[in-house]
Amino acid sequence: MTDQALLEMKDVTVEYVTQGQRFDAVLGITLDIAEGETLGLVGESGCGKSTISRAIIQLPSPTSGSVKFRGRELTGLSQKDIRPLRRDFQIIFQDPISSLNPRRRVNDIVAEPLIIAGVKDKMEIDRKVREVLKAVGMDPTVTLDRRAHQFSGGQCQRICIARALIMEPKLIVCDEPVSALDVSIQAQILNLLEDMKERYGLTLLFISHDLAVVKNVSDRVAVMYLGKICELAESEKIYAAPAHPYTAGLIATIPEIDRGRQSNDIGKPLRGEIPSPLNPPSGCRFRTRCPEAQEKCSEEEPNLKKLEDSHVVACHFPPV
Repeated sequence: MTDQALLEMKDVTVEYVTQGQRFDAVLGITLDIAEGETLGLVGESGCGKSTISRAIIQLPSPTSGSVKFRGRELTGLSQKDIRPLRRDFQIIFQDPISSLNPRRRVNDIVAEPLIIAGVKDKMEIDRKVREVLKAVGMDPTVTLDRRAHQFSGGQCQRICIARALIMEPKLIVCDEPVSALDVSIQAQILNLLEDMKERYGLTLLFISHDLAVVKNVSDRVAVMYLGKICELAESEKIYAAPAHPYTAGLIATIPEIDRGRQSNDIGKPLRGEIPSPLNPPSGCRFRTRCPEAQEKCSEEEPNLKKLEDSHVVACHFPPV
C-alpha cells in the first residue's frame, strides 16, 4: 500500500425521490482509498453502501460533492468523456446470477468490455478471455459456450470477477460479492479476490454487512450508519477497540468460536431497527438505538473527529 490516494471522495451526497419526498441516501461522505489498499465499507442493509459504490462509478453521478480518480474529477463528465476512464475502475455486483445476461454465452459476457473499449482483434480477445477465466479458476474449454444458468452461484461470481478483471483495472468496487453465496463458497471467492489483488496489483473497495468477512480482507474499515460515516480506522484497531457504539454493537454480533469470550466484552448487541432515511433522528442518527445516548446527542449532530492517527469517529462521547 502507498500513501498516494487512487480514489478521493469529498462531501458526496446522493439524493433520491420516493413517495414524492426527497431524501439523502448518503450525506457528506468523505473517503479516500490509497493505491494497493483494500478499504472495507460496512453497515446494515439500507445504510447507503451500494449507493456509494454506484456514485464512485458514476451510475448515476452523485447529487453533489467530488469524486476524483487519480486526481481527475469524475463528477459531471459526459458519458463520452467518462467511458475511457471506466477501463480503470470496475464493479462486481451483489447478485452474481442476475448480473449476468441469461441469453448470452460466457465468452460474450467476459469479452464485452474489450469490445466496448474498441478492441477488434478477435484472436487477442479470445486470448484475453481464456487467460482471465483460467486466472479465476474456470476451464475455458468447458465454460466459453455455456450460459449463466448452467453454473452455480460461486461459478457465476467467478465469471463476474473475470469480466471485471479483463480490462486490467486499477480499482474494483466489490458490492457485497459473497453475501448471496454459501459460507464455504464465500471463503473460495474471498481467497480468489486476495489472489487477484496480488496478481494484478488491484485496489479494492470491499462492501459488506458482515464485519467478520471484512476483517479478513481489509486494511482499513469505514463504518456507515443511515447514510453517514460514523467511524474509520485500521482494521485491527477498529476490531480491538471500536470507538463508536454502533461499531461495537456490530462487533458484538459476530459469532465467536472461543466460548470463553462473552459477546459483551467489546460492546452491547444492537437493539431496535434502523430508522427510515425519509425521517432520520435529530442530532446523532444513532441515538435512538444507542445505549450511551445523552441529551446532547438529540440536539447536536456529531462530526468526525480524530482520536489518533488514521482513527476518526463521529460520536460526542467516545471512550477515552
